[in-house]
Amino acid sequence: MVFRAPSWAPQLSDAEIPDDQPLSDFLFDDELRPRKCADSPKPFIDSLDGSGSSIEETRKRIEWLAAGIASHLGIADTTGDVWDRVVSVFTVNNIHTPVLAWAVHRLNGVVAPVNVAFRASELTYQLKDCKARCIFTDASHLDIALEAATAAGISSSDIFLISIPADTGRPTANIRSFSNLEDLVNIGRTVPPLPHTRWEKGRARTQAAYLCYSSGTSGPPKGVMISHRNIIANIMQMNLYELPLRNGNQPEVILGILPQSHIYSIILTTHCSVFRGDTVVVVAKFELMNLVKAIRRFNMTMLYVVPPILIALINQGALTEDPADLDLPSVSRIYCGAAPLSQELTSQIRARYPHVLLGQGYGMTESATVMASHPRQVYDGSSGCVVPGLEIRLVDASGNDVEGYSKPGEIWALGPNITLGYFKNRDATATTYGDGWLKSGDVGEFRPHPETGDAHLFIVDRVKELIKVSGFQVAPAELEGHLLGHALVVDCAVIPVADERSGEVPKAVVVLSKDAGSDHRMAEREILDWVTKHKSKHKHLKGGVEFVSEIPKSPSGKILRRLLREREKARQAQICAKL
Repeated sequence: MVFRAPSWAPQLSDAEIPDDQPLSDFLFDDELRPRKCADSPKPFIDSLDGSGSSIEETRKRIEWLAAGIASHLGIADTTGDVWDRVVSVFTVNNIHTPVLAWAVHRLNGVVAPVNVAFRASELTYQLKDCKARCIFTDASHLDIALEAATAAGISSSDIFLISIPADTGRPTANIRSFSNLEDLVNIGRTVPPLPHTRWEKGRARTQAAYLCYSSGTSGPPKGVMISHRNIIANIMQMNLYELPLRNGNQPEVILGILPQSHIYSIILTTHCSVFRGDTVVVVAKFELMNLVKAIRRFNMTMLYVVPPILIALINQGALTEDPADLDLPSVSRIYCGAAPLSQELTSQIRARYPHVLLGQGYGMTESATVMASHPRQVYDGSSGCVVPGLEIRLVDASGNDVEGYSKPGEIWALGPNITLGYFKNRDATATTYGDGWLKSGDVGEFRPHPETGDAHLFIVDRVKELIKVSGFQVAPAELEGHLLGHALVVDCAVIPVADERSGEVPKAVVVLSKDAGSDHRMAEREILDWVTKHKSKHKHLKGGVEFVSEIPKSPSGKILRRLLREREKARQAQICAKL
């Protein structure tokens, strides 16, 4: 059984999605935009100092920056292999990152965003894998970028700084010895502009615009090749789907706190917003009261968030002396993604902000957004309905399509937003992408809306082994490989543990070596520190460490994580029963 967008939603055919222009041209094409460029406000402004450029200024900066980067890298035209023009971006949120991305596209390159929480070893892996030509970072992350660049064989002259009002970092490296983004813009003003090459029909379908790293359904991070048309398609899908949400043709003022390296932000607060003529207020760092002040100062109307932000609002509201301190009078919509909202949190947000439409969505790096709540019918607990132009199947463990409602199956998706596959990894691509269908690794079931009968998707389980921490993927295999590098660890497995704030957190189940002795507290401390030292924060073992005599495995040697997860759930249930 194939599920599609509801009959009342605008439809989108494959022929309506352009495939003969790069993403940056599509964004500023007045024949396609809902609101002309000349009638649109600044696309991005900084939450601290209010700085930002008009759309016309933004387009000029794209051209200058593209020419400046090309001049530095010795690129003379916009032809050639895009994989020789990969640019890594390792920085906190700022108003320059979108312009940088479009400048890279302008010189026929690929943007490889990096999670700003990464440690040097994690960044090194990505730089080597994508063979990045240069790195853009900020002062706070310069030391990590420099260490990783050295390990990856990238010259320090190919590291560029982005100036950010919120940046208080004090790197040990001499900042003055590094060029910055503005230096490249100024170079671009003085050199000949890059030639414009008209794209042939179909090129946007196959040419990558972004290389975003994901663990897919299992294993270490892999580069997801996201084409120009994949993003163009998702922009059109979301724009059509959300038309009834728009207040006439009035621009929205949108919160831009989602990490700009994450697909959630890349689609919704980097591209959809610009295409529709909205303004995104970019926030570099989450601090609740400063965030609330920024929402009020700029009269934000739309918040794209993750569950921890909503949890913070509710928890802080219970502590503050004056509940009005957390009022959000200008906000009409809150859209939550990256992890499911609990029913309890949903009810709390609705009670605290009754004037706000609260919705959810579902997607992944390999697909961008595939499901979203709709104002016509929000079904609490669901991820919404299928977006236009997409098809969804639910497939059971035997490989058969699930028929009807309220029956679980793995979510398979087919449509123009489904990405090209994994970079230099045919086996993983063949496993996850089959005959055009993306196998998500998530288990869902469609349930009819109690009033309209329309199909809404509920995420009920996960086939894939990934742990989802505040929207970020953690591959158990990656942490297990790292743990086995510690002298005290003979064998191990990593499983998820439920966490109110993050959704899930990793827990290590470890077989200790004979050298560990009987002091398990000391061993636990060493193992926790081992991960903390080398891995980014969302990969830390916040679920703790458990010592066992043996890791359960299949006859072929595969870790039976399911048994460990079930045992952990039973243990947690016993703890709750005693409370």
